[in-house]
Amino acid sequence: MRNVMKNLVSRSVVIIFLLLLGAWPVGATVPGDIAAGLPLDRVIANGLGAGLTMEAILGQALDAGANPEKLFKAAVAQGGDLSRLFKYFLDRCAADPKLRETCGACPLMKWAKEIGKDAVEIANAMMAAGSELQQVRDCLASMGLPNAETYAYTPPGPPPGAPFGVGPTFPGGGGGGGGGGVASPSF
Repeated sequence: MRNVMKNLVSRSVVIIFLLLLGAWPVGATVPGDIAAGLPLDRVIANGLGAGLTMEAILGQALDAGANPEKLFKAAVAQGGDLSRLFKYFLDRCAADPKLRETCGACPLMKWAKEIGKDAVEIANAMMAAGSELQQVRDCLASMGLPNAETYAYTPPGPPPGAPFGVGPTFPGGGGGGGGGGVASPSF
């Protein structure tokens, strides 16, 4: 009886292992997920789970024919940083003639607004992505934001706890004294 139980447990472990191995999406790829018609939020989650960067996932998805608007919205829903997403899409769309008219600054800002992002958060993220102030103001106006022409961007400050005027420490001591930190001109 003891051998029968031991044999049964061994076989059960092997069966469970094979079931788990078969359920693991080892062969899943972004283009394969797109071709299979998976929702884009699932495609992104699978890619992140497989260790891909958000940028790699977006690139592969666009190469596989994903709709840029739906892909952008899914990336935001999956927790993508708005300014990094803006930067990626601006660069990618500027380089790809098929996407150039589809996903410039104003469409991207409009898409972010459609999924509930605050207009100032959107504008700040677009500025952090490298857009020009007047372009962002024009996009805000096209979105119907009152007083869009008065929008002013304030870049994020230093991280909390960083004392003003103290530069980084360098290995080896550095030496040489110095005049402290140099403040950037403000506009």
